[in-house]
Amino acid sequence: MNVRVGVTVAVVAALLVSVGPIAAATGASPVDSDHTRASPFALQQDQIDADEVRMNVALRPNGTAEWTIEFWMRLDDNESTAAFESLRDDIRDDPANHTQTFADRMRDTVSTASNATGRKMAADGFAVETDRQSFAREYGVVRYTFRWRGFAAVEGDELRAGDALEGLYLDDGTRLLIAWPEGYERASVAPEPDEERDGAVLWRGGQTDFVSGEPRVVVTAAGSGPPAAVFAAIAAAVLGGAAGWWYYTRRTERSDGEEADPGSASDSESTRSDRPEPESPPSTTAGAEGSDADATGAPDPELLSNEEQVLRLVRERGGRMKQQAVVDELDWTDAKTSKVVSGLREEGRLESFRLGRENVLSLPDADEDLVADTCADAGSERTE
Repeated sequence: MNVRVGVTVAVVAALLVSVGPIAAATGASPVDSDHTRASPFALQQDQIDADEVRMNVALRPNGTAEWTIEFWMRLDDNESTAAFESLRDDIRDDPANHTQTFADRMRDTVSTASNATGRKMAADGFAVETDRQSFAREYGVVRYTFRWRGFAAVEGDELRAGDALEGLYLDDGTRLLIAWPEGYERASVAPEPDEERDGAVLWRGGQTDFVSGEPRVVVTAAGSGPPAAVFAAIAAAVLGGAAGWWYYTRRTERSDGEEADPGSASDSESTRSDRPEPESPPSTTAGAEGSDADATGAPDPELLSNEEQVLRLVRERGGRMKQQAVVDELDWTDAKTSKVVSGLREEGRLESFRLGRENVLSLPDADEDLVADTCADAGSERTE
């Protein structure tokens, strides 16, 4: 029975050290030339296959990640059921024996990741348990848990995670979920996830390939902007300036030589009647200096909100454009662009779909047939 668990441990380690900077440090072989490899989930000793592997990473504000790795095996017949029950009894009787090898391998993995990222890391709190789950069919689950300290980088109110798994290969039947703490908001995620959840993103093997710098998840603490007192001070300054401007312009209008007696209505009327009528303002089509619109009547881009700038760009390009083109056109960061695009998607003002490794933005009223044809040709997937 120990052989079976030992193979499972090797599977977990292979998932985390197979590619990227970790692979370079360990000498592990990356993906085959056809980008597939023999299923690493087979528990060869008893011919039990893990039909699904779930890696769940729960980030904490201090950068620690609570890891859960689950191996789901279908219990289709008496043989597979009996084998799982035997393994379950063995783990229940001596869990420490089964976590020791797993802990040794994972500590090596964490140490290699620490060297690759230059960030102090450690792993502890190892545990293993088994479970049975019934959905459309019966499953046996082997669940490993541990804490990966220093997994995410903490920069002020920002958490940056994923560099410890750079280039991680997800085989078919494997999924990776990264969740962030309550009170944090998504700033940027790369690549676009296959599924978005409340406070988490998920990628599925067979649908996503991580390249250099991926996966990457950046989240920020909600309400980490300037405190209310700062906004109050700014508002007071603006109001004070407006009042001063109004007072100055009123005095200028009233002074035409000697200032009129504010208590005399007849003097006021006389002053107004003697003042020449103001000239009509210059036409905006004449290109007058200081106008808020150009010669075509288009608004000054500097007066548009971030959301309006993105929508204007997409609209000018026929209703569709690549998200990276928005980054280049507006000279924004990937994080800022992703945050603005996500907000527009949530409001239903913008849609997006994958085109290869690119994220393409489209207006909801864009030509649906053209978008659908583009998705079909490239094997892309709408992410409305």
